[in-house]
Amino acid sequence: MRYDVICKIGEGNRGEVYKAKLEDGRVVAIKWAKSYEIDKEWKILNYLNGKYAPKPIFRGNRYLVMELIVGKPLKELIGDIKYYELLKEAFCGAYYFDKVGIFHKQLGRYYHIFRTENGVKFIDFERAVFSKKPRNFLQLIGYYLQRDEKFDKKDIESLVLKYKKNPNDGLNFVRELLDEIINKKI
Repeated sequence: MRYDVICKIGEGNRGEVYKAKLEDGRVVAIKWAKSYEIDKEWKILNYLNGKYAPKPIFRGNRYLVMELIVGKPLKELIGDIKYYELLKEAFCGAYYFDKVGIFHKQLGRYYHIFRTENGVKFIDFERAVFSKKPRNFLQLIGYYLQRDEKFDKKDIESLVLKYKKNPNDGLNFVRELLDEIINKKI
């Protein structure tokens, strides 16, 4: 697969991500693995097939080509009503990941959750795993709701219990809580 690198868009301890143009004209992201095997991430992205995640396109020995996620990360929306709107969508994505057995492990990083024109997308699946007991939804509660003064501690405790008993009830409850904040327009 031929491509031309446009620019570097990110780097972590384990990989580098570039924006590139394929020979067919598509603009994509290419992730080069520095110190991990790309196979697991490729399998997870294929399994998700673009649902709340970048759609995979091609895999090489040390890299993968995937959909370029264009949008604003959650971190850039703090203090704006769009922050809570994106968080509401993120809970739907986390619920979906839990339902299909994918544990992302790093949803507590504000820059792994993006608002795109097609809805929420999560990035960086290098540490994600297939799991019988994923905790994405609970992870979002811990990182975002428990630290936010707009949420009552009793509501959070109730949310956790509802989700553990019936995930769908937990999802509906968190939507209600977030809708209250969104409707107040911060």
